Amino acid sequence: MKLTDIHPVDSKKHMLEPNDIFIVAAHEYKHEQEQFEEAAQKHGVSAERLLYTAMIELYSHPGLIRLRSGNTLFTIASFPDRVGYVSMVNGDTANRLVENIVESLHAAKHMGFSKLIAILEPEIESLIKKAVDSLSEEGFSMSLQDKTLEILTGFGG
Repeated sequence: MKLTDIHPVDSKKHMLEPNDIFIVAAHEYKHEQEQFEEAAQKHGVSAERLLYTAMIELYSHPGLIRLRSGNTLFTIASFPDRVGYVSMVNGDTANRLVENIVESLHAAKHMGFSKLIAILEPEIESLIKKAVDSLSEEGFSMSLQDKTLEILTGFGG
């Protein structure tokens, strides 16, 4: 992948390889790159490269549940009482991301999760809200407090 080719790709037109999803996400996630800047300088690499490596390490952790919807990768760490901590790595377009989130929420509910927790970046808050709102008739709801998102799936009453 050339530097000029690094951009979100509509998964209805082209499915990226997982490695390419990490490359797109590391390139696009400017806020996260800032968080890696100091450590990257210490190791003589770019913040984007260090973020890319961290994403792969997280996604590869054997204790996590991994899901894919379109060009978006999700991980869920499972906790007692049907609670899951979710993170995602996105290489898809904004419109497709909403569809991907809806699909992953359905999958989490079918796996038995009743509550999902995530740290939410402000840039995607409206997309998450749009996805959850589209599922409100199925019992899904969300609350947001201090960047912590809580989604109730409606599983188990």
